[in-house]
Amino acid sequence: MLMSQIKGWATRLPVWVLAGVIIGGTVAAEPGKTDVRVLIDISGSMRQNDPQNLRRPALRMLSGLLQPGTRAGVWTFARWVNNLVPVAEVDSDWKKRTQSLSQQIASPGQFTNIEEVLDRASRDWHDAPATHARHLVLLTDGMVDVSKTPGESEASRARIIDTLLPRLVEDGVKVHTIALSARADHDLMQEISGMTGGWYQQVDKAADLQRVFLRMFEKVGQPDTVPLEGNRFVIDGAVDEATVLAFRAADSPATRLSSPSGEAFTDSDLTAGVAWFRDEGYDLITLDSPEKGEWVLEADLDPDNRVMIVTDLKLQTSEVPTHIAVGEQTRIEASLSNRGKVVTRQAFLRLLDVHAVASGIDGLGKLTMNDAGEVDDVEAGDGRYTLRFGADQPAQDVELLVTVESPTFMREKRYRMVVHDPIDALVETGPDGPVLAIALEKAVMQPGATVTAWQELVPGEGTPLELVETEGGWRAPLLVTVSPSYVQLSGTTRSGTLVDRQFGPYMPEGIEPPEVVEPPPAEEEEAPAVAEPASEPIVEAAPPMPEDEASGWVLPAVIFGVFNLLLIAGGLVWFFIRRRSTKAVDTALDDLIEATQSQTGADGVQENAA
Repeated sequence: MLMSQIKGWATRLPVWVLAGVIIGGTVAAEPGKTDVRVLIDISGSMRQNDPQNLRRPALRMLSGLLQPGTRAGVWTFARWVNNLVPVAEVDSDWKKRTQSLSQQIASPGQFTNIEEVLDRASRDWHDAPATHARHLVLLTDGMVDVSKTPGESEASRARIIDTLLPRLVEDGVKVHTIALSARADHDLMQEISGMTGGWYQQVDKAADLQRVFLRMFEKVGQPDTVPLEGNRFVIDGAVDEATVLAFRAADSPATRLSSPSGEAFTDSDLTAGVAWFRDEGYDLITLDSPEKGEWVLEADLDPDNRVMIVTDLKLQTSEVPTHIAVGEQTRIEASLSNRGKVVTRQAFLRLLDVHAVASGIDGLGKLTMNDAGEVDDVEAGDGRYTLRFGADQPAQDVELLVTVESPTFMREKRYRMVVHDPIDALVETGPDGPVLAIALEKAVMQPGATVTAWQELVPGEGTPLELVETEGGWRAPLLVTVSPSYVQLSGTTRSGTLVDRQFGPYMPEGIEPPEVVEPPPAEEEEAPAVAEPASEPIVEAAPPMPEDEASGWVLPAVIFGVFNLLLIAGGLVWFFIRRRSTKAVDTALDDLIEATQSQTGADGVQENAA
């Protein structure tokens, strides 16, 4: 009797109670925690593509940039695979070990066993990431090449696509690919990165590797940065550590760094709290507890120079996809967190300007992010700023710079993305005449999309084309050569957006499609308004509860009351413990608010100098 009453009562629990229990038992990758494995090709062909072994300083730069909360390892591969630097937490010892072992990178090997290195480096990853986001960075100059026996290399490439790639997707691994050669298997590199949500980059010369590794680090580590304008940057009181990356041309003078108090630093004149690593083409300077105020970097003005910081006052964002479809709108959310807790204090938030700047595509510039409860913003004033980002044209390299700006501090994060057409279609010459070839863009579209195609033999009238499904797409023989072809796509993007669009016209190369004359819009007559008859609201009395059902709620009510008392008691204990820690947590924030308000009026508007 008692158990049946409790069971019945449990089924009537509010949904939010059950949801809280379920959510409380789940674990997701923690923000800022990353597991990255770097895979470097050492096959003999690298002697031509990287004769100076510039892979070494590029790896040393990447290891120096990795921040706390990161696990990392390094593999080299040719015919065989070698775990050069075992996976471990990134600290000063790991960085020194990686910098030393990087000297072993050369080009002694035969073959290019991409399948084996992808498998070996990811073998201990299973299911979805629990605590660390998973990334592989693959650098190669060649194609899958595992044996001189005919068919073995082709079979290895097929296993990568059919077996290994689905496992990496299922285990939540993002693979970022770097092709250091025009003869590399670019189709494979793009498919691996696109299917896993990673970044693909072709590098024409090894001298660019360091800058490519910087971009890979920004994709993987998503560091907080402060703006570097005219080689000047400002450090605020919440910054615990700053790392300055300065690229240096071969004939440039030695890099110098000056503190706000005027103290100058070089790589040969350092004090406690300053670590300086000088390598081929760049300087990497780490400042422990840097002085507040404006610093000056005396070095080449380079757009890839960076100032990355370690701080408790972080800029956090929702995941920004690497690949989106033309016309797809992606919701991006940004907030400031202080020691992991979103800042919601209105005295602070009203002083902030939160925005994004998009470059690499026409028609986009500064984009305001709102916390006004409008459009996609869930709640006004909760410290979470939202933006709907999209583009109506394809673009290969779009940079989105998300910025939080106030009178006393700034935070930035960079994201790179590719905007794809959902399909790629063109008219080809086949053995029996012209053919419309259609390929689905796998980087943005889920499998299962439906496609139809037609030709306009007469303007405004479509004649269906017979589609033949092929590996990765469709082909349709054209009825005539000079008439335009069109495609209708219906499907879902990898982000869950429904796509139902027409594409075209498609014409053979060298033939222009006929000009389309839009008819004038028809005049619409306003329909007369129809008055709805007024009606009185109907109020029904609730039926009386039967006595036996009313009595059945007594025991559950008692149990629920006891349950709430236990929650309240636990909450009070947690409150008093938490109160002590939050006092220290808010100190840096209080200092920034006080410093900001000293430069602003009572309403948070910056005062003009007299």
